[in-house]
Amino acid sequence: MFWSDVIDLLRALIFSVAHVCNGSVGVAVIVISFTIRVVMLPLTLRLARRALKHQRRLAELKPELERLQRRYAKDPAAMMRETARFYRVRGIKQVDRAGLIGGLAQAPILGALFAALKNGLGSGIRFLWISDTALPNLLLTLIVGSIAATSIAASPAAAPDRTAQILTLAMIGGMTIWFLSSTSALFALSTGAGSVVGVLQGWLLRRGAKKDLPGFS
Repeated sequence: MFWSDVIDLLRALIFSVAHVCNGSVGVAVIVISFTIRVVMLPLTLRLARRALKHQRRLAELKPELERLQRRYAKDPAAMMRETARFYRVRGIKQVDRAGLIGGLAQAPILGALFAALKNGLGSGIRFLWISDTALPNLLLTLIVGSIAATSIAASPAAAPDRTAQILTLAMIGGMTIWFLSSTSALFALSTGAGSVVGVLQGWLLRRGAKKDLPGFS
């Protein structure tokens, strides 16, 4: 009951913003989705920085960890025990509880937005070239998939290897296109707005990384 009330409230908010935006539901969805992601940006930036720091720490310890794994290659039980000890001694948590909690904190908001928009807000709502935003739109889906891939490329956590980076971007773009091909054009607009904020987040992360590491590019 509470969940459906939240979804209904979100839909009502979209229509209220649309009224202010000259009746454009598409613009309202973009504005609300963009605003939600910007409001969450301090949290998502903090989580991304934690993840990046953890990734760099693991990269520093990778040679030592590989030596340990080779040493116990014939004894899987000992390898698991010594690997756990390796992480514990160096103060590295294999599961970041703070990051997990932070990620879960975003789920209700994004989940409610998805539920409100996945099937559209009614048939026959037009936006730009899209005749019915309750249906998927191929061109919009391709555009949003490209923006989503760009947001990943903008992150300093992107794979350093050129081939791996291209494969990652192709996978992210392909998965986004596949997912959006079965949802409403309004949800694709929402995803695109969120991905634009993702590009901004990646730029901020790279800017911070350059300050921390002068040789970073």
